[in-house]
Amino acid sequence: MKQPHILDDFQIGPEGAFETTEEPTSMQVSHELPLCLLNKGEQWNDYDFCLPTYWFKYKAYREYFIKAKQNKRFIILDNGLFEGDSFTQDELIKLINELEPDIFVIPDVWNDAEQSYRNAKYWKNVISHQLPKNTKLMAVIQCTDFDIGSKLYLQYIDLGIKHIAFNHSSTAYQDFFPHENLSISKMMGRIYFINKLKKQNIIDEQIYHHLLGCSIPDELKYYGEGYEFIKSVDSSNPVVWGCKGHSYDEKITSIEKPKEKIEEFFDKNLDYFQKELILDNIRKFRNYLK
Repeated sequence: MKQPHILDDFQIGPEGAFETTEEPTSMQVSHELPLCLLNKGEQWNDYDFCLPTYWFKYKAYREYFIKAKQNKRFIILDNGLFEGDSFTQDELIKLINELEPDIFVIPDVWNDAEQSYRNAKYWKNVISHQLPKNTKLMAVIQCTDFDIGSKLYLQYIDLGIKHIAFNHSSTAYQDFFPHENLSISKMMGRIYFINKLKKQNIIDEQIYHHLLGCSIPDELKYYGEGYEFIKSVDSSNPVVWGCKGHSYDEKITSIEKPKEKIEEFFDKNLDYFQKELILDNIRKFRNYLK
């Protein structure tokens, strides 16, 4: 007898996803899924977040995203910094032209505002002419203190960048909100940074903002009314905790970021229990947005 499969029941549905012809009107969510759950991507995610690491490594991953593009899914292509990979400019340009993502995250440098800005300027003024006309460039805020971060934000605006991301683990966040728990420090530090930009009228609410990663999902509760300028977030957090056998009902998941990355489970065959936990965690992750 076939086992009841809750994994087939949960679906965002067409009203929850947004297509390439429109940008989202509320915060949209995407979770990086392991290979064995890729076929659930269109059901479980509002949009697709593509990691070049896996694009180059797995044929099945490439096929999923090519199909997603054909189905007019909204796609954000990352640059691979968080995964610790470095790709040549030519490799990235080729990938962008093959996939034609809606957004590409310009290569940034951890905690280095000057080099991140130089990269953004080069990609905006030189490389953009080699890219599909519908692919927008997203620049990432990297900084070591608020003044540097706010200056970089304004530099991106002056450059004509219309898509800006806030990374989840800047060194500056730990100074904004010192805490013995590093995950809480990073979470509250990013909240502080975005809120201060908003209070000082630095934030341009007419452009697209993205949360690049999420250490603790409780952070999403802080972006309610007045923060509609944050259009999307990507996070493997509920997936990794599920792979590790932990539910979002457990206290540890609300105060810690898992030490493991999705890559440690990416090509593993997960059992039914792990898959159920992942789905349940994804559901609970979305509840933080309500």
